[in-house]
Amino acid sequence: MINAILMGVIKLIVGLVSLILSPIDSIIISALPNLSNALSAVGSFLNLIAQGVGWAVSATGLSNETLSLIVMYFTFKLSAPMLFYMIKLAISWYDKLKP
Repeated sequence: MINAILMGVIKLIVGLVSLILSPIDSIIISALPNLSNALSAVGSFLNLIAQGVGWAVSATGLSNETLSLIVMYFTFKLSAPMLFYMIKLAISWYDKLKP
């Protein structure tokens, strides 16, 4: 009985909030641009950045081997701490689950 009353009150509150916020929702929908426009703008921005990075790398005159070593170094530098943290986390979980 109490559960049914609580569910009814919750449904009433949700309905009233929806009724009150529907004009604000329609204003937001009409004022904001479409999401596809935003995603295409992000894609074109990333494409522009990629072209700039390609130009900057070619302007430095570094060889492919040097660029490969730089990429491998930063990949290791950024992923090794995460790997050590994950191993530490797995060991701590194992210690907690151990009888």
